[in-house]
Amino acid sequence: MRTTLLFLVLLSNLLASIAFSQNATNLSTQETAITQLIAQYLATRAQNDEQGLLALLTEDIDQLTTTGNLRSGRDEVGSGSLATSRNNSGLRSISVETIRFIRPDVAIVNGPYDIVGRNDGPDRHYLTSIVVVMEGEQWKISAIRNMQPRQ
Repeated sequence: MRTTLLFLVLLSNLLASIAFSQNATNLSTQETAITQLIAQYLATRAQNDEQGLLALLTEDIDQLTTTGNLRSGRDEVGSGSLATSRNNSGLRSISVETIRFIRPDVAIVNGPYDIVGRNDGPDRHYLTSIVVVMEGEQWKISAIRNMQPRQ
């Protein structure tokens, strides 16, 4: 009886370790995919690739811009983002600092959003929060909130 009980305890610990390891590996894989999504978002804007950009956005996305304007829907966010990139020069970057999973298929991405090397003024430094959701097998951007950092 003791041997059977010991065996069951060891087996359950082994199975729990395997499950935790798989979850940690899956989490790391998902974080990598989300970080790549943010990089693709920036690349499509830099390349003025409207179709590529739209493919990364959910149909019902909304975006609060650094100027306080709210864009709603894939087409408005896509065209507005590309117009902003064309009209406001500079190299854009988002450094993913944190990814917090609300559910396995919803996460919030936070980090600094910088525009440097502008020809129309000084560099700009913002913060961004981006909500991403899993649609099918692909992460997509569902909401963007850009804001001024606290001084």
